[in-house]
Parts: sequence; C-alpha cells; structure tokens
Amino acid sequence: MSNRNYNVFFNIHTVSGIVISAALYIIFFAGAFSLFKEEIGIWQEGKAISHTERKNIDYDRILKNIDEKHELTGRDLQINFGKNNDKIYVRLDASKDSLASEKAKLRDYFSVDINSEKTKSYAENYSLGEFLYRLHFFAQLPYIGIYLAGFVSLFFLFAIVTGVIVHWKKIISNFYSFNPKIALKRVWTDAHTALGIIGLPFQFMFAVTGAYFCLSLLVLLPANFLYNGDQNKLMEDLRPISISSDWIEKSNDAMPSFNQFAKQTAKRWDDFHLTRGFIKNYRGTNMKFVINGELKESKRFIGVGSISYDPYSGNIETKKDPNKLSYLEDSQFVLGRLHFGESGGISMKIIYFILALITCFVIITGVLIYIEARNKKSVTLKQRLYTAKVGHIYMAICLSMLPVTALSFLFVKLTNTYFNDKLTAIYSFYFIVWLLIILFFRFKRYNYYINKVSLLFGAIFGFLIPIINGIISGNWIWKTYTQGQFDILLIDVLWIVIATFSLLFYLKIKPKVKEKSAFTKNPIDYKNIEALKLDEANKLQATPKEPNSITTKQTDKNHIEMRTKIIILWLFLGLGWIVHHIYGLFNIYYNETLIMDGATGEAPLIHHIYRILFEGLCLLFALLTIEVSKQWFKWTAFIWAIIAGLYNVYHFVEALLFESSNISEIFMLLLVSLASIFLVRNLFLWKK
Repeated sequence: MSNRNYNVFFNIHTVSGIVISAALYIIFFAGAFSLFKEEIGIWQEGKAISHTERKNIDYDRILKNIDEKHELTGRDLQINFGKNNDKIYVRLDASKDSLASEKAKLRDYFSVDINSEKTKSYAENYSLGEFLYRLHFFAQLPYIGIYLAGFVSLFFLFAIVTGVIVHWKKIISNFYSFNPKIALKRVWTDAHTALGIIGLPFQFMFAVTGAYFCLSLLVLLPANFLYNGDQNKLMEDLRPISISSDWIEKSNDAMPSFNQFAKQTAKRWDDFHLTRGFIKNYRGTNMKFVINGELKESKRFIGVGSISYDPYSGNIETKKDPNKLSYLEDSQFVLGRLHFGESGGISMKIIYFILALITCFVIITGVLIYIEARNKKSVTLKQRLYTAKVGHIYMAICLSMLPVTALSFLFVKLTNTYFNDKLTAIYSFYFIVWLLIILFFRFKRYNYYINKVSLLFGAIFGFLIPIINGIISGNWIWKTYTQGQFDILLIDVLWIVIATFSLLFYLKIKPKVKEKSAFTKNPIDYKNIEALKLDEANKLQATPKEPNSITTKQTDKNHIEMRTKIIILWLFLGLGWIVHHIYGLFNIYYNETLIMDGATGEAPLIHHIYRILFEGLCLLFALLTIEVSKQWFKWTAFIWAIIAGLYNVYHFVEALLFESSNISEIFMLLLVSLASIFLVRNLFLWKK
C-alpha cells in the first residue's frame, strides 16, 4: 500500500473513531448490561419467581380481568409472554368498534403478574435493566436518539474496516510484543490492536446489526422500491403477524378459550415454547388468535413458528413451521438473535458481556493513543490544551459509567417500593449523578485520577450490591442458590466479579505508570496557564511571517472567507427547509384538502420539533457562527451538518422514488442536499 493510501485510511480510522468514541463507549457499556435486562428486573423486584411454563399460564383469567378494566371489545392485543419471570406484557390498540367508549379508544401498555393478576403501567414497572437497554440506543433522546445510535454504528463500521487495513501488517507482531512496562503510547497501541482483533468478528457483527436496527428506515428504502412504494405489502411480507383487519361487528358467541389454543400450539412441535400472542378484533365475528413460539436454542438456531386460528371454528388459517425457514420472516430474527446473544443460553450472554467490555477498553485505548500522540513540544500550546481537554471529557464520560451504574443498582434496590413512577426516578438519579461526576472529573483534569477513582468506587459499590440486596430483600447469595433463584443470583455474582476485577486493576495501577505518559515528559502547568499562553504568543510574534500569505488572499478576487461561506450555507439550508415546507401547501391551489385525517386543530409536538431541528438549528448555527469560533462549536456544527446532510440526501432520494411528479419540490431538495455537502466540506476544513 502506498504511503498516501495508508495516510488516507489512517486518518479515516482516527477521525471516525474519535468522533463516535464516547457515544460508542456508552452503547457498548450499557449494551453489555442490557443483555441481562430481564434478570436485572427480577433482581430489582427481589421476589422469588415461579418459573411457570408459558403454556401453563391462565390467560383466560387474565384476559377476563383486563376486559373488565380496559373494555377489550374491538381492540387488537399483543401479549409478550416473557421468558422466566412472573409477568407478561400487554399492548392494547384502540378499539375499532364505532360504538366503543372514549376509554376503549385509547392505547395502553402494561405488565400483568401471572399469579396475582395485578397490573402495572410502564412507568410503575420500569427497571434499571430497561433503562440500560434503552440507553444503549439513546432512546432517552426523543425521536433522534435511535438514528444517532444508527449513524454511530455506521461510523463504527468505517472505523473497523479502516482499522483492519491500517493495522493489518502489525497485528501479529503487536500481539506477541505486548509489554506493559514500555511507554504508555506503545502500551495503548499494542492493546488497541491486539484486543481489537480478538473482538473483531463480534464488533463487526454489532456494527452491522446495530446499523440495521437503528436505521431500518433507510435499510427498507430499496425494499420500498422493489414493492413499487406499497409499504403495506412490504410490511405484510416482512411481518405478517402485524396485519390487522377491519372490524365487522361484535359476535354473540361465547369468548373462546385462549388457554386451549396456547396449549394446542405448544404441543404441535417438540421442544417448542411460546413467546408472543396476538388477538385481533377482540370478541368480533372475525376475531383471530395468532400464537408465536420458538424451538429450543439447543435444537435449532432459527426455529420460529406461528399459527393463526379462527377461534370460533378452531380451524387453522395460516401456519409457519419452525423447522422450515422463511427468508423474509427469519432474516430479521437472525439479526436480532445475533445482536442480543439469544442463542447458547446464559453462557453466550456472558461471552457477549466480556467481549462488550473488551470493546469498551479498545475504544478507550484509541482515545488515549490520540491524546498521547498529540502532546509533543513541537505542537502549539493551544493544540495541546485542546487535545488534553478532549481527553479529560472523554475519560470523564466513559469511565464514570462504572461507578454511576453500580450506584444506580444500589439506588433502585433501596428505593424500589418508594417511587410509583420508577421511570422518572431512575432517569433523574442516573443522569444527574452522571452529570455531576463528569463535571467534577472534567475540571479535575487528571486522567490518572479519573481512572483510579472510577475503579475504586466501582469496586466499592459493586461489592455493596449483593450485601444491600441481602439486607433489603433477604436474597442472600446462598439462599438464592439453594432456592434456584438463579436470575437474582446471576446479578449478584456478576457484580462481585466486576468489583473484584475493578479492585485488582485499581491496585495494579501504580503511580509510576504516570512516568511513562507523554504528559509527565511534557507537562501542562494549568496553574500558570496564562503565563504559558503569553510566552508562546511572544515566541510566535518573534517568528517571521510568510510574506506571500496575505498578498495571495488579497489578490484572489474569488476568495470568500471561510466563516462567511459557512454562514451563507447555513442560511441557505434554513431558508431551503422553510421553502420546502411552503411547497407542501402547493397542492391546495389545485383543490387538495387542507385537513389531514385525525387533525384536531392543534399542531402536534413532533411537528414543532421537526421544524426546529431542520429550520431552527440551521438558522441558530448561522447566528452562532458569527460570534463563536471555539473548537467544540466547530465539532458540534460539523456533526450536526453530517446528520442533517444524510437526512437531506435521503429525503431527496425518497422524493425521487415516490414523488417523481413533484418536480419543483425535488429540485428544492436537490439544492438543499448540495448545500449540505458543501457545508460539511467547509466545516471539515474550518475545524482543522
């Protein structure tokens, strides 16, 4: 490979890695714990579970109870049977019966205890496992979080491919020459290369599946083209169980037993266990029961089956044999099973957990290499300060997740029965504590200290988790082991192992490690930072200037200042979106109705957010570019320009495919897409 190509790949690997590193660390760290989402929920509740087979649950009794509270007639129900815990999860769609009450026309989602039949709303049943699961794709950021996670996965894919190309020749040599006693930059480089290669298949799989799940909107775009824009037909083939039929009328027959069909389905194939159930048009003349299940993981990697019944006649209408593959239906299942480690039982999840934490270490070492390599005497003080600041912020965000997560386990255990709205309580505690620790570490400006303190408190809180669990719930480790409550035991043991390794690493990292750092050899004296800046400014003034730099700019009649160009492009994008939205009203001149289906006279919140994101932020960045030129602002503008640009290009392609007659709107979207490309290019040059 030529030096030029090597440098191109190296720069892509570095830039793509640095841009996404903190977000990627959060995805992998939270994602590691989300593998045990259900076990964390059981541990948080602290109640012994019955391990009832899903086919043996009395669904008829539960449905009767729900019907009395929620008026099920005319609704579509989805029942997630769960796996081992004593809860099932029910989603109710709005009733399609025109005679239904206003209450029956509201959607709902809640959990039901299979023993007590007690229901809990989503917020009441919220667990720390659910929080970490949603954090791993940034669901806490409304509307844009999942797309942000998708683009991070996409950048991660770039970083993996370019990383293999860059490190290919050094992989084996670095693996065997790893020596923790040499300079820190070399230690981080060897560890980054060796561990990155060990986890490469796992990381590649996560990058692909993560991008697929988070950006399914873009992934399905080509599929839309194959179906000539008929999205209903596409979804019918991809997810046949999602098909809903119109309501006809209420049946006078007695409600058939769901229990009978559940047992009948479970017995149909050997080693088949139930996972989900659907009831379409509850109590209607065209009511349907659809029951899904899977073969045991040890029997078949992909074994999804389902049966759709006419419950009044008992006839089977459609059937999916779990022993036969269906490309369209099973392809998504394969991606989900790979992404969440849902094969091989708990041992596979533990392997996934370890590989996810190794990936966190690979991400951290990549950032440390970047920081160490740029702290040289030959680099200006301003650049060294900027690099060090980036490092402090990254380290503060990433490493503080260990003690904050451990402390959150203690919080949910101590307050489990105190808060009814557990969702708000967990959100408030986790994010406020995390923010405070990040700010403290950021202004401490000492990576060695951040590392040591995070490990120490992660170990202390980790060891306290099984102790507090035993005191509060009475679930001591020896009791949960003898009682067969392995879900609760798993979380306690997991934290003991994490705390033990954290303590070992804490004790292993000695002060002499700092001596190998570039910051020990070329320290930054933060107490006298103003004097250092003044000294460097004096040195720069004494350096002769290049005579032709200003003259060249003055003689170039086509020159436009970089910031002016960026401001114009932001304004163009903002105005372009405003014009685009006005074009949406264009058809009213030709007698198109102004009133949308379901319109209430009030613009929905999502509409305001959408306009702020694509109109307001463009104008905001244009305004701030006039006054702000800090590096953080340049990076923020650059990242948002990329996200907005990808959406603009997607919107342009979508309009080409599905609105080809709307020529004027397509032209406007083309201009906006071109402006986005120019903007990203200029912001990239500006931030250098």
